[in-house]
Amino acid sequence: MSEKAVLEQAIEGGRVAVALEGKEVVGYLRWEWLWDHIPLCVFVRVRPPHQRTGVGRALYARVEADLTRRGCEFWLSSTEETNDRSLRFHRALGFRLIGALSDLGQDSREIFMRKDLAQ
Repeated sequence: MSEKAVLEQAIEGGRVAVALEGKEVVGYLRWEWLWDHIPLCVFVRVRPPHQRTGVGRALYARVEADLTRRGCEFWLSSTEETNDRSLRFHRALGFRLIGALSDLGQDSREIFMRKDLAQ
C-alpha cells in the first residue's frame, strides 16, 4: 500500500490529528492500533518554523483526549534511540521508556514509550 493510501485510510478512520495555522497544515500526528486495542503513535511531524511552539504538544493532547474518551488507559509511542530531541520531548509529555527493538532495518534501536492516560 502506498504512503498516500495509508494516510488516506488513517484519515478516514479518524487516526490523524492535524494542526492548522489559518488554512495551512503546520503539523500532524498519525496513530494506529497495535494488536487491535493498543493505540500507538506512528508518525508526528511539525514543520520547522512551527517547531518548539507548542504544536507537537497540542497534537499529542488532542489525541490523548480522544483516546481517553474511548476508554483507553494508556498509549505508546516510539523513536530511534539516537533521537535525543524526541526522547526529551516524550519524557516532558509524561511518557516513560518500556523497551526497545533491534534489527528493524535502521541504524539504531527503536525505543518504545508508554504514557498512562487519566481516567
